Parts: sequence; structure tokens; C-alpha cells
Amino acid sequence: MLNAGEEHYDILVYGAKVLPTQTDNHILWCCHAEALDGVGRYEEAVSAYRQALKIKSDYKDAWISLGAILCDKLEEYEEALMCFENALRINYLDDFAWYNRGNVLEHLKRYEDALACYNIVLKLNPDDENAWYSRGWLQYEMGDIEAAIASYEQSLKLKPHDDSTWYNKACCHALQGDVEQAIQSLEQAIKLSPNQYRHLAKTEADFDTIRQDIRFSTLFGNH
Repeated sequence: MLNAGEEHYDILVYGAKVLPTQTDNHILWCCHAEALDGVGRYEEAVSAYRQALKIKSDYKDAWISLGAILCDKLEEYEEALMCFENALRINYLDDFAWYNRGNVLEHLKRYEDALACYNIVLKLNPDDENAWYSRGWLQYEMGDIEAAIASYEQSLKLKPHDDSTWYNKACCHALQGDVEQAIQSLEQAIKLSPNQYRHLAKTEADFDTIRQDIRFSTLFGNH
């Protein structure tokens, strides 16, 4: 069985052979771009996706993939935003495009606009645990702790073993001064990933208000 690196390499070799004779094949350009992305050649992947879009400008998936590289790998947020908006012009009901638009708007600190995107995602797909999680994180950043907890609880209904959601939920409860709920949530996070969250919680500012509580210190064996 090929590992991921070998598979991307084989696609790149194939693309190098075939692309010169099939330069008008947008699917082939996208496969080539995906392989370049897979081996960390992001600028070349961007060029390949743009070539595909020159051939077929209404290829929604290429706009989303291009936007993802620009946002997540190259941090070119304004350009990424344009990509996701182009994808939504092609299909306004694409929840994945809305989610990515929300993500890039969050990077741009346009929190209200990002929240609106996540809300649209959840209207289109109420079972999207990633959207619930991202919505919770954004609401936390905006200071709406009660709403953040509600979003995290929805996310946990769909993905009950997500350690980071339990941890973030614990932070929110601590900020509210709800020691019992904070401890219960933090216990779940530590149970799922002991080393990571024991370490994080020791210096997490959100827990400062409950740090002297015996129930908190007991989690670290300090009793």
C-alpha cells in the first residue's frame, strides 16, 4: 500500500508527463494542485488551481481548495475570502464554503460576520460539529460565555470524545465561577488527553478564579 507521500509523488510524476499535452483539462490541474499541496509546495499548488480555474471558472471545488491553501497555509486572508465568495456565487447553499468563509473572517477579526457564516452553516447542516465548535470559540472570543457553552454542548452531543471541546467548555464555566461544571469538564478533557490538559490547565488564565479550590488542585495530585 502506498503511503500518502508516495501517492502524491506518483500523481506529480504523472501530471508532469500528461499536463503538457492536456493543458485544458481542469480536473487534471486540480489533481496536480492537490498533490503539490500534499507535499508542501503551496505556491505551486496555488498556481495549478488558478490554471484550472482559467479553464473552468465555475468549478466550485477548486475555488474552495484554493481558498483553503491561501488561508491555512499562506495566510493570505483577503485573497482566500474572495475564493470562498466565488464558490458561494456558484452555490449559495454550500455549507462547507460558508464554514471556510467564517474561518477566514475570524482570522480577519471580523467576528460578527464570521458568526453569521457559522449560523448559516448550522441552518444548512445542524449536525456539523466543527461549526458548533468554531461558533463556541468565536462566542468565547467575543465575550458571550453563556452562548459559547451552549455551542460547545451541541458540539459534544455530536462528538462526545473531543478533548479540546471539553477543555474550552471548562474554561467558560470557570470564567462564570461555576466550579463544579468547570471541574467536571476539565476532568473529561484530562481523561481524554492527560498530559496535554494537565499541562495547559496549570497556566490557563481562565482558571485563575478557581485555582485555589481544593477540587481543582486535586486534579493535579496537589492534595
